Amino acid sequence: MKTLSEKSEKTLKVIHLLSMSFWTVSLVIMFAIGLILPNAGTNEAFYLGHYINYIIDFLIVTPAAILTFLTGLIYSIFTKWKVPKNTWLKYKVAITLLLIILGTFWLGPLLRELTEEVKVNGISLLSNENYLKNIKIVNWFSLTNALLLVIAYFLSTFKPGNQVE
Repeated sequence: MKTLSEKSEKTLKVIHLLSMSFWTVSLVIMFAIGLILPNAGTNEAFYLGHYINYIIDFLIVTPAAILTFLTGLIYSIFTKWKVPKNTWLKYKVAITLLLIILGTFWLGPLLRELTEEVKVNGISLLSNENYLKNIKIVNWFSLTNALLLVIAYFLSTFKPGNQVE
């Protein structure tokens, strides 16, 4: 199998790390916004917070997650780091795929639904039990997602169960 040149491999690694960083930081920002949403004083501020989270999710988190996965896939095909030979890579792939699948098919639609609900009902939703439960889910999933990505950083750094150097 053809392998990447040293320069190409390093470039790919930088792209991979940057996309993973964008993904992680965006989730932390989404969590922070979610924490301050209940303190919004107006319908406009309340909706804006939701809309910003929606935009971050669809314009930054989703592309960064996909780019992270694709660069990792290319890296595992065209370098010495092969997924079947390295336990730590198996964990990284599992974390990445789990987060992408949950984000795409569950969290994304929930966030879109909440944003539309806020657009229609405004700040009065702060007394709606279903809304409060769902926004808590979005907030904690964002934080959990970011923490799992930090675990992936540690896996990449320490390479537990490493078989290939």
